[in-house]
Amino acid sequence: MENNQLVDLLGFLETRQWDKAWQEFDRLQHEGPPSARLLLMGSHAAFGRKDYFKARQLAEQALSAWSPADPSKTLGQIRFHLGMVTRFIGDTHVAMEQFQLFLQELSTKYPELTMGEGKAHYYLALTLRDRRDLEGAVTAYNQANDCFRRDGLPSLLCAGLQNLAWLYCHMSRADAARTALEEAAQLLDTPEDRIHQTLGEAFLAAIDGQHAHAATLCESVFRRVERGEQISAEEKCQAAWVAGTVALSQGNLDSAASLAGIAQTYAIEAKDSRLMNDAGSLKRNVLLRQQAGA
Repeated sequence: MENNQLVDLLGFLETRQWDKAWQEFDRLQHEGPPSARLLLMGSHAAFGRKDYFKARQLAEQALSAWSPADPSKTLGQIRFHLGMVTRFIGDTHVAMEQFQLFLQELSTKYPELTMGEGKAHYYLALTLRDRRDLEGAVTAYNQANDCFRRDGLPSLLCAGLQNLAWLYCHMSRADAARTALEEAAQLLDTPEDRIHQTLGEAFLAAIDGQHAHAATLCESVFRRVERGEQISAEEKCQAAWVAGTVALSQGNLDSAASLAGIAQTYAIEAKDSRLMNDAGSLKRNVLLRQQAGA
């Protein structure tokens, strides 16, 4: 299929008109054997329409349809997108495989996609974190952050450093978390950046034993919610989880149980399995303490 036949579809994708993009893809795929690029564009349209399993199916078809006669760049784009889709639906094995292959092939097969190197390491880190390979995730985050520094991408570097700090806190590596947060503090640009920084500093204060400071930082997030500011379910979950962890450490079991329940509710709303696991673990720990004190 000629590239000029894909102009309208590309325009719909770039302007996020997902339904129109899907209609155009559906029309084009009946005009002849769909190319790898067309199937990839159809997968993007399906993903935008929240038809995630169709998005995966089309991305896998695109990978199968790709041949050495096609641009190598298309292969890289398919691998990256398939990694994103499969991670989103929870198939971390395929996601990890595709991100790793993207990175392995980057310099030899599609060097024109080098600006995507940092993002591939970043999403590989998230995937490894989902798989509970914490050391592997640390390595991938550090590689991502090195790329973001090299490529002059401060907003992505800020997110990478904050995620790395949160992971270090889970590993009880307070000094490393503090270093990452100190660098991130110089890069804050958006309200979301500032909320994530507050949450990271709260978690660090909690593992440092600065319970009052951690609780104050979490309360500042809840006050934003009270004022009607846009706070995501994920952010509210993390604030409740850190506050609940602090309450448990202080022996305030009723408060800890309540906050664990709130964290669990927001984790379900966010549809994030990692957050659900953290909230569930906190709830179990509170229950164990309550039973021990009975």
